[in-house]
Amino acid sequence: MDITVEKNNILQWIKGLTDEKIIEKILDLKGKNELSSIENQLIQKGLNDIEKGNVSSDAEVQLRFQERFSKK
Repeated sequence: MDITVEKNNILQWIKGLTDEKIIEKILDLKGKNELSSIENQLIQKGLNDIEKGNVSSDAEVQLRFQERFSKK
């Protein structure tokens, strides 16, 4: 499947739509698939942390959680 061709087919189909209910459903689907600005900020922060090397291994994270949440 050529995704570019499929996207163009969908765009052409949408351009011809006149049924408001279908358009509303498409807008609802679009809204459910968009990230909020907070989610985008958190993703960008994570990417920046990775670029700066501010990362932890899985083992380090597990150890921190064990230390923090184990019964004392």
